[in-house]
Amino acid sequence: MNQSTRYSLLTISLHWLTLLLVVMIYLTIEVHELVPRDNPLYAALEDWHVYLGFLVLPIAIARLINFRRRSAPPITPPLSAWQATLTAWMKKYLYVLIIGMPLSGWIFLSADGAMISVWAFPVPSIAPENQGLAQLAQRLHVLLGLSGYLFILLHAVAALFHHYLVRDDTLTRMLPGFMLRKR
Repeated sequence: MNQSTRYSLLTISLHWLTLLLVVMIYLTIEVHELVPRDNPLYAALEDWHVYLGFLVLPIAIARLINFRRRSAPPITPPLSAWQATLTAWMKKYLYVLIIGMPLSGWIFLSADGAMISVWAFPVPSIAPENQGLAQLAQRLHVLLGLSGYLFILLHAVAALFHHYLVRDDTLTRMLPGFMLRKR
């Protein structure tokens, strides 16, 4: 496959880095829920959830800038109109997730009055201390997080569906070069 049929190395790298971070974020919060509150691991997992969430935000912004600057390589054979529309909406919502979850978490922590630091570096508050706002931001964060499970699953299933059943190049356009089969 040549470069015109694949995403750029930057796009591919940001995509898979985002996935790795999102998986780690979800794992930290899920394991966190299983650990008793008095266990030191409880606070450590909560801290790592926040640290990783803060890492996702600049990567998501870089992805958005990259997405706006570079056009996606065409899918061969082309998608039907309804599939192209659905794909566009799914991509938009995935950006809402990777930007909205860290921002809503940051607003929640700020409005809750938490002193935020990431690896001992202080992070400024982005919202006034307000319990109503904190509750709203926390609910939004949880709602986005729960919907993320569904949309990430749908994204992965759609890529596999296109690869194995439709047999187009949807998935191979985003795979790292070492994962592509030599023909």
